[in-house]
Amino acid sequence: MSKLLLMDATGRIRQIPLAPPTVSLGRSPGSDVVLDSKRASREHALIEVDGPKAFIVDLHSLNGTLVNGELIDRHQLAHGDSIEIGTVEMRYVALDEVLSEDEALRLLTAPNLQTSSSAWDDWDYDTERDEPQAQLLQRHRH
Repeated sequence: MSKLLLMDATGRIRQIPLAPPTVSLGRSPGSDVVLDSKRASREHALIEVDGPKAFIVDLHSLNGTLVNGELIDRHQLAHGDSIEIGTVEMRYVALDEVLSEDEALRLLTAPNLQTSSSAWDDWDYDTERDEPQAQLLQRHRH
């Protein structure tokens, strides 16, 4: 089941499963995901869950809903998408397993960061072995 990752005001990472058919987001205590932001509307957005697909729908909120920095009305979510509502930033994760606190924090703050083992998967030993080490490290940081 896909989920939202968000950090609450205390710094704790929350993993919120997205159960069909919808998950409501807003400032209202009746929302499925209560957002602690004065810039969030009481009924700000919905996430529609349809099997493996999830769509976020802005409910004509005053300040809008951003996905990956873009203002949206309705958007199909993809793994790693950043969602901003008011001052709250969340990450959509299309994974079934429960994540460790460290992995959830990494996905929330640096979703494109490669793990140490995968960083060298594209290493070409034949052409890169003679380059100075500083140049190699600089190239693999980008």
